[in-house]
Amino acid sequence: MCGAQDAIPLGKYFWPTPNQAFVEHGRMEGVLQSTAIGSAASGSFGCVRNNGKRFHEGLDLKAIFRDSRGEALDPIYAFHGGIVRYVNRAAGDSRYGRYLVLEHPDIAPGLVTLYAHLRSIREEIQPGASVEGGQNLGVMGRSASYSIPRSRAHLHFEVGFWMGPGFQTWYDRQPFGTRNEHGSFNGMNIISLDTWSLLGALRRGEAEDVWEFLMSEQIAVEVFIRDTSIPELLKVNPSLMANVSLPRDQAGWRIEFTWYGMPTRFTAIEEDDFPEKGWMSVNVLRPDLLEPNPCLDIARNDIFGGAGGKLKTVIQLMFVK
Repeated sequence: MCGAQDAIPLGKYFWPTPNQAFVEHGRMEGVLQSTAIGSAASGSFGCVRNNGKRFHEGLDLKAIFRDSRGEALDPIYAFHGGIVRYVNRAAGDSRYGRYLVLEHPDIAPGLVTLYAHLRSIREEIQPGASVEGGQNLGVMGRSASYSIPRSRAHLHFEVGFWMGPGFQTWYDRQPFGTRNEHGSFNGMNIISLDTWSLLGALRRGEAEDVWEFLMSEQIAVEVFIRDTSIPELLKVNPSLMANVSLPRDQAGWRIEFTWYGMPTRFTAIEEDDFPEKGWMSVNVLRPDLLEPNPCLDIARNDIFGGAGGKLKTVIQLMFVK
């Protein structure tokens, strides 16, 4: 089995498994673990599940090493140096199974990577501990609160933003019927970048780092919110604010979103900047980016002022009170 010294560089970062296929050829085949339908694309990011009707937030990276029983043995590596923010070692407490979250504040405050379905997590990986890029975090597996076949053991990997500490308030208002076992590092409180496109841009040299990739993402939707409170994500990462300072007569916010619902820029605005009345309005700027991904329903005009399910959740999390 590969050791920690075998972490594969990806620009200034590290590929999170010992599989060299992506760095060698950049295609999905041989890299992504498919669902039962057998297509590598079903392990990618976006509307790739249930015939395009369900969103997958992250990548499923396949195993290349197995023991005599067919269980995955691949070591899992830190994408970048950072701080351990959360560790769940109870396999049945989450659909992510055993998972951990690292924050990478030198990339951006609140920028995190998530590593899920692990067979085991190394003992020294504890909340608050510092890790180096390429450090061995644990072993790939198939842990989850549901059954993952041995043949489809994989690493679920995300690069995204932690939405802030107010998650429990939002969670308590939802009709889930189950207890939140994971505090503010519940996976629902992490919004992923388009991780497949990010890794491809890093591999091809189109982006030098994660922040450059995020700032280059196309804006598909702008949302206007009449609320003068500071959004939770902006509290976590003030660099996402376009203004140097808040206008004296601020009445709310204009927020730019990617096609997959990632807020990338916040602009504090005055009343005259709002296009219409009401607490919120949605303006679709790039329908061509939304149409290939209908499972998010971002442009629907009958949900939450035009915002679909994911956008609704992100907005509620950011303005939780």
